[in-house]
Amino acid sequence: MPDGRVGEVISVVARRRRWTLEQKLALVEEVSRPGASVAAVADRHGMSRSLLFDWRRQAREGTMPGLVRADAPPTLVPLRIVADEPPEPKAANATPPHRRITRPCKAVSMIEVVLPNGRVLRVSEAIRPEVLGRLATALDA
Repeated sequence: MPDGRVGEVISVVARRRRWTLEQKLALVEEVSRPGASVAAVADRHGMSRSLLFDWRRQAREGTMPGLVRADAPPTLVPLRIVADEPPEPKAANATPPHRRITRPCKAVSMIEVVLPNGRVLRVSEAIRPEVLGRLATALDA
C-alpha cells in the first residue's frame, strides 16, 4: 500500500454450503456421542457452532426440514378436490386405423400436496404412503 500499511488480499469468496439431511443428522449424532462438544465438532468440520446448535434443537423438536419423527402424532392437512380435465381428442389420422384399440380406461385421481417450502407434489391416488413420504421428504429439503 502506498502509505506503508500492510494489506491482505482475499482471493477466494466463501460460498454458503448446502448440507444434506444425512450430513446434518451425522453431525448431530457426532455431537451426541459421550465426550463430544458442539465447538469441537463444528471446528473440525469448518462450520458455525450456532448452526450445529440449531440442527441439534431441530432434530430434538422434530422441526428439521425433511425429518419425520416416528413418535409425532398424525396431523391433518388442508385438502382440496379438483376435477380432472378430460384429455384433448387426438387427430383422426395420428394413429393408423389397424393399431387403434379401444379399451375401457379407469379414471386416475390425483392428489396434490403443497409442501411447507411451497413446492407442489402431484401424485396418483394409488401411490404407496411410504413412497409419498420419501418424495415429500426429498422435495421439502
